[in-house]
Amino acid sequence: MTITPVDAFTTSADGTRIAYDLTGPGRGLAPAIVVVDGVLSHRLPVTLAVASALGDRATTLRYDRRGRGGSGDNPPYSVDREVDDIAALLEVTGPAALLGISSGAFLALRAAADLGDGVTGVLCYEAAYDVASGEPPVDPRMIAGVEACIEVGDPGSAVELFLDVVGMPCRLVPRMRASASWADLESIAPTIAYDGRILASVALGRRALMGRWHLISQPVLVVDGTASAATVAAAAESLAAVLPAARRVTLPGHGTDVPPEAMAEAVASLLGVSP
Repeated sequence: MTITPVDAFTTSADGTRIAYDLTGPGRGLAPAIVVVDGVLSHRLPVTLAVASALGDRATTLRYDRRGRGGSGDNPPYSVDREVDDIAALLEVTGPAALLGISSGAFLALRAAADLGDGVTGVLCYEAAYDVASGEPPVDPRMIAGVEACIEVGDPGSAVELFLDVVGMPCRLVPRMRASASWADLESIAPTIAYDGRILASVALGRRALMGRWHLISQPVLVVDGTASAATVAAAAESLAAVLPAARRVTLPGHGTDVPPEAMAEAVASLLGVSP
């Protein structure tokens, strides 16, 4: 098994440099998976553990979405540009499946609709938006509120606002502010609004996913766990119901903090490689 010793880079269509790392045998030597992180995440230790658990069964590419970690960010933002980023990464791996986590699942689905055969399948883990609910696709504070905080130079308030949107109790925020990870959260706070726009694009706009589910003909695993929130399970059911080639998988005993080995086996199932 090979792991890139330092960041590698590719260049997206608008000139943005995208940082990534690779685990596994490399292009053409095994099925490939690209990890698409969710809001406020980039190349988490758990996804490296997933890549290690997959080993030589798959080539795993993890990347920093634009505006995060080692990647650049050329304004203005659009969801199309994030899809372009994935297209540039597929030039590295060849055709690949996408592992979309949380809000990253909807970016992965958008890429599957837009990029066709370049995406061989999608695993959506805890994609927590009920597409059948008829509710607004995203709290407007996640876009306009966050962008207002960033405009006045207050990324900490942008993170706090997002934590409020997702229901974190106020009493826990000071503890988070005192944590070693807070500075990293502030550094990528502008990208919270990016995920807000990805969620909004599920239902809104000229190319809303809700009018394009039929274009996602690739195999899709819609995955949650028995320990996932009830709202996550309902969202998973609604998503699986609208996708042409979807299959529901519920991991027993797991939820948001799924063990890497369980996630790796779900990925292996999507890729059709041996357990």
